[in-house]
Amino acid sequence: MSALPEHFDGFTPPPRHASQAEGDGPSPLAPPVMAPQGFIDLLRGIVDAACANSEAHPVAVAVNVVALFCCAIGRGPYQRIGDAISHARAFALIVGKSGKARKGTAEHTPREVFRRADAILRRRSQSLDRLRIHAGGLSSGEGVAYAIRDAREPDEKTGKGGDPGVNDKRLMVIESEFANVLAQVKREGNILSATIRNMWDGRDVEPLTKTSQLTATRPHVVIIGHITGHELREKSTENDAANGLLNRFMILHVHRPKLVPLPKPTPEAKLDALAEQLADAIEYATDGNPHGNNSHEVQMTPEAEAYWCDEYEALTQDRDGKVGSLMARSEVYARMLAMVFCLMEKRSAIEVGDLWAALAWVDYWRQSITYMFSTGEDETELDDFTKAVHQRVMDAPGIKLSEMQELWNRKRIPEVKASLETLLNWAPPLIEMRKDSNTGGRVAQRYYPVCM
Repeated sequence: MSALPEHFDGFTPPPRHASQAEGDGPSPLAPPVMAPQGFIDLLRGIVDAACANSEAHPVAVAVNVVALFCCAIGRGPYQRIGDAISHARAFALIVGKSGKARKGTAEHTPREVFRRADAILRRRSQSLDRLRIHAGGLSSGEGVAYAIRDAREPDEKTGKGGDPGVNDKRLMVIESEFANVLAQVKREGNILSATIRNMWDGRDVEPLTKTSQLTATRPHVVIIGHITGHELREKSTENDAANGLLNRFMILHVHRPKLVPLPKPTPEAKLDALAEQLADAIEYATDGNPHGNNSHEVQMTPEAEAYWCDEYEALTQDRDGKVGSLMARSEVYARMLAMVFCLMEKRSAIEVGDLWAALAWVDYWRQSITYMFSTGEDETELDDFTKAVHQRVMDAPGIKLSEMQELWNRKRIPEVKASLETLLNWAPPLIEMRKDSNTGGRVAQRYYPVCM
């Protein structure tokens, strides 16, 4: 592969998908881990600001930023995939314990930064519309169509029924109870599932039922949903994945990474600086017009094309079961996210580093699905094996992983690692890990019980 552009000096490429044999990487029983490449500079800045004094998970913050950016830039930026046109509409399901994963907390800083960026853009151009954010309540396809409806002429005979419609087809939907959406789509005659699928595809929304003649052309709707792992496992069906509803969403598992008893606000100067950067990126991506349509083409550099071709076979390979069904659109998402990261850095050519970042997100998605459907991660009780590992830490504070072999042989080390991760990520954590470098120059990880 050709030398990387100077912009990506210092990056380490993620493991090649083709070389990820069974058993490589994080244990399927451990929570997913995002590779550092997944956070490009602008994303990292907002994530660091949001997580500095809160209990939000970095991935939950980052996906809110990605989704809001996708919505803000509209249908102008695009890339060609064959004869198809692909816009930036990243749908995501944030999965974690209700009230404990801080899914809502992860919205606060991104929304505030975007609110300020939106104000900056409207000061620069008085004709711009305010970005609309709808706080959930998805129940019918007709309701979504109404929010972005086209203008309608009044009836010729009565002069009634006219509607000026909605000029701005951008709409950000944050659905905090996505389990309700999965329940609604099962109702006979409900077209919500088909509407959501069409919105992700960017197709015109035309319910055309007896009770609704609404249409919404060129929609640009982005959806983030919140759900617990238990709800996802219980309420989703094989058909939800097979018919293309759930596999249009990146499914991302998050947890509360730390305890912050007294969260503090992000400094105003920091928020303003991030908002300026974000406004510049949005203005670049839209050419100053968020209502454009296919007006800003994004292509790959030759180096990126070569890297993509090297990775494509492994990325697109068939997978059995839930993982295969739910990740059927991983290739499209990799291309979409690479375009988003490219535009965030005010470039119109996707570089290798953008693909690295996108593939890190695809891998986190895969880890999340494997973890959620392999464990009951949101159950209120620890399993017996994890309880035994916890007891061992309680009995021997400062114990190292290698010392666990006194009780469990190497065949169970992956399970021990997974149990340690569970205990570290419990809400609140039941153990803590400290690094000890006083062992002949090598760094040892020691585990201690948390004093409650």
